[in-house]
Amino acid sequence: MNATVANRVGYYGPPTSTLDWCEKNYQFSYYIAEMANSFSNIITLGVAVFGAQLARQEKLPPRFLLGYLGIAAVGAGSFWFHATLLYKAQLGDELPMIWVAVMCLWLLFDQHPGFHFLKTNRSRLTTIAALLFSVTFSWSYLLYRNPVYHQVVFGTLLLTIAFRVYYLLTWSKYSARVPADKRKVVAKMFGSGAAQFTFAFLIWNLDNIFCDTITKWKVSVGWPVAFLLEGHSWWHFFTATGVLYKFIGIQYLVVCLKDDPQHFTLHHRIGLPYVKRISKRMD
Repeated sequence: MNATVANRVGYYGPPTSTLDWCEKNYQFSYYIAEMANSFSNIITLGVAVFGAQLARQEKLPPRFLLGYLGIAAVGAGSFWFHATLLYKAQLGDELPMIWVAVMCLWLLFDQHPGFHFLKTNRSRLTTIAALLFSVTFSWSYLLYRNPVYHQVVFGTLLLTIAFRVYYLLTWSKYSARVPADKRKVVAKMFGSGAAQFTFAFLIWNLDNIFCDTITKWKVSVGWPVAFLLEGHSWWHFFTATGVLYKFIGIQYLVVCLKDDPQHFTLHHRIGLPYVKRISKRMD
């Protein structure tokens, strides 16, 4: 954040996080450092609840519920981070982001039929690899407190997920298990989510680069209209919807690879996608 933007010191004291954002600190509450950036995480928590409820309703494999729990952890951690600007809260935001990305790769690399957890060599190896990577990165990030390190690793994981989805849909010998029409649905869902993520990343960077100018605009238009100019809050919104679409695409691909594709279809509720079961659950 640009140093020319005046900030107050609130209940939690001066920021100890390695990042601060363009939103003015403690402007509206002595107890909430960044009001818009904190409460914009409600969309992330809402996405997690929405997805978890429908995954449970459709009796999807528990591993997908674990994914939604991870998304909820990101939302809660981000709220904590922006409300306090403490370093420990920053970790509560950033580490779950890595864990959720690793979990998505775990889902995509365990493509053999069946959801019998840890009963195949493939399942055991992917689980061990995911846990080792998560623990190693978490330990290293505690030692090397550079947010760029986190951003590079997170970006690399997102690109790896995208390449893995593309590989499973096109080049892999397993792609034949997924009917052409369902491959198109997976590509559409995942591609839409990736586009939303990219748009969110653009807004995030514009907010950082042009903070002084945007701050003047906020003062000019006044609040509450100025809340619409909080770029990092829009990052939260579009990453939340983006992660939902990407995760639905991953779910649909995984159930088609590990179960009978005819057992599942894609439905929408309140305009948001979810995987619907249309046949009995695999034993």
